[in-house]
Amino acid sequence: MADSAKALNRFGLGAVLSEPAPNDPKRWLNAQLDQFDPRPAAIASALPSGKLIEMLRDSRDEKKELKAEAKQTGADPKDMKLQARQTGMAAPYADLREAYVAAVGARTSVAIATPTPFAERLVHFWSNHFAVSVDKIVTVGLAGAFEFEAIRPHVMGKFADLLGAVERHPAMLLYLDQAQSIGPGSPLGARAAQRGKERGLNENLAREIMELHTLGVRSGYSQSDVTEFARALTGWTVGGLAKQPILQGPGPKFWFAAPIH
Repeated sequence: MADSAKALNRFGLGAVLSEPAPNDPKRWLNAQLDQFDPRPAAIASALPSGKLIEMLRDSRDEKKELKAEAKQTGADPKDMKLQARQTGMAAPYADLREAYVAAVGARTSVAIATPTPFAERLVHFWSNHFAVSVDKIVTVGLAGAFEFEAIRPHVMGKFADLLGAVERHPAMLLYLDQAQSIGPGSPLGARAAQRGKERGLNENLAREIMELHTLGVRSGYSQSDVTEFARALTGWTVGGLAKQPILQGPGPKFWFAAPIH
């Protein structure tokens, strides 16, 4: 196999019939590092962006209306959702699903036409590594923006910056239930306990960061490390990138026997 064919297939997304194979594969590959566009207009225009909050609010209201109607009529809410889709009526999260499908289509079109296929391949690799799923309905409106906002801007930079952007993105925080994690002894946890409601620590994000995103299984960490890391992560929520003290438990946290704050 010619070097140009190897480069196109191993470091790109395959050959494009309308474009000639690179005469100098190494120069072709290196040039992509400077030519990569982290924010293609085609993808940006397909994202709900400013309309997202309105779409989430509408979806929530539609879901409440369906539940109320089902309660009054005794119908199965699932049957009502299916009927709404079949009759062309808006069903909860339908607009968000359509926006996600549009974002996926734009992403595919960019990958097909890009002059930097190696860079796009890296984007796809890291998106697969830091995966979120739209099977969890709460992430539907955020999954398209997740790659665009957290991965694409950092794909040519430092892993630490990429990791930080990914783990603090609302799509990841909601997908791995970090937004629900409340530190033991935190002000919000204490309030919930007074009302007889137990609100506690959620270890999903801490565990996935170590098990899937960084260290890997059987790499030396223990369950206590997961718990302490989860305690340290309390306060990260979808309300912004600043920690929310009301969710964070007091006192030092010890991860791999070293205190973290």
